[in-house]
Amino acid sequence: MIGLLRRWFARTDVRVEPRTISGREVAFTNGYSRLELERAGITEAQAVAAGLTIDTERMSSLGSNVMQLETLGRARGWSAFRRTRADKSE
Repeated sequence: MIGLLRRWFARTDVRVEPRTISGREVAFTNGYSRLELERAGITEAQAVAAGLTIDTERMSSLGSNVMQLETLGRARGWSAFRRTRADKSE
């Protein structure tokens, strides 16, 4: 019974990993692109220190990846995330 419940609730686990679009499907990829890091306001040094992988070959950016990185930055308390987006545009 316990094994059945574990399998049932395993479907709701959310994998926080970088994704990319392959045709019509969203697939997991090797790492975050430099463009995604830039749009999220994270430096490569911060990404390496956080244990994130960087995919240097990929040039695209996916909005959900940027949102994951922004959430990570706020959770870690990095200085770039203490300001609002309105302050960044000045």
